[in-house]
Amino acid sequence: MTAPIGIGQFVGAPVRARTFEGVSLAENTYAAGLRVAAHAHDAPLLSLVLQGNATEDVGSRTRELGAQSLLYTPSFETHAHRFLTPGRWLNVQFTAAWFARVGAGERALPKAPQLVRGTAVNWASRIGAELREPDAVSRLAIEGALLLLVSELSRLPGLGEPRRPRWLGVVEDAIEASLTEPPTVADLAALAGVHASHLLRTFRRHHGATVANYARQRRIEQARAAIAQGDRSLSAIALAAGFADQSHFTRVFRRAFGETPGAYARSLRGDALLQDALLRDD
Repeated sequence: MTAPIGIGQFVGAPVRARTFEGVSLAENTYAAGLRVAAHAHDAPLLSLVLQGNATEDVGSRTRELGAQSLLYTPSFETHAHRFLTPGRWLNVQFTAAWFARVGAGERALPKAPQLVRGTAVNWASRIGAELREPDAVSRLAIEGALLLLVSELSRLPGLGEPRRPRWLGVVEDAIEASLTEPPTVADLAALAGVHASHLLRTFRRHHGATVANYARQRRIEQARAAIAQGDRSLSAIALAAGFADQSHFTRVFRRAFGETPGAYARSLRGDALLQDALLRDD
């Protein structure tokens, strides 16, 4: 493997980028079929998949990535990617000096790569929104969102802490399979084979959210991933996500990600006809 890649030197074709003291971020595109050989970075890397499907190899493990996947890769961690379809990612790095300067917490960041869910995805999305439509206070907004994001990372269970129970995956899959009408806590506890109170405590410890808030978060993330695919209108996506009111969908989306569904869609595609169609749904 070659020497670690320096901060701000992201793989992929840059669409837009910004750098300021201790922080570097860029939106990059990747061609279908591209294989990125095993490499490492000299600073922690956060990558939010905006569009496309890919795989990541870390050690002996391979995992599939799609829109709304948020990856955390520690500095000097070797990984490789293969892009199955055309992709667009938001990549963010920060130095140890920045992490110390902002006082991100007494706990260290995770030592192993993580596929992150929950509100951390929202903060990464807000960083992307500020990068796409900057104004006089965008740097402040980016640093604030990044601080909240790394705070979420710092809370992830570390070595020596209770391990993730296997039944938690069963619960997550059941929620994922019916996001518009999630199972009750009693149903989830029965599936997991644990007491409801134990399920709620464990779920909150691992996700930093209640079961209900987690389901709401995944529902809006799923809608955002559908927008990235670009094969349905925003009104159809809102209805499929359980939003009977288009304006309600827009309000929830903006509150979660810092931009409207139409603005997000237009940022990913430059087709004028598509923009006109989306504007009618915005």
